[in-house]
Amino acid sequence: MTGQDENNHGEEGGSPADNRLATGLSIGLALGTSIGVVLGLIVFDNLALGLGLGLCLGVAVGSAIGAGGTRDDGEQPGPGTE
Repeated sequence: MTGQDENNHGEEGGSPADNRLATGLSIGLALGTSIGVVLGLIVFDNLALGLGLGLCLGVAVGSAIGAGGTRDDGEQPGPGTE
């Protein structure tokens, strides 16, 4: 391996928006799994139902977190701003 390959670690390309969305989704899946286990074991007394609802909730929250992180400061490009 060359020095370039050793420092790269297989992570190539991708925009920062893609990385933030992937991070948000992974956080959402982890959060949804934990919420699903709690819902399944305590609230619904059915682990499959709790995991199903928890993962759906986690994906929704995670994608919102990831998509929210891709936004800039809210300024829209208009005439005179370049």
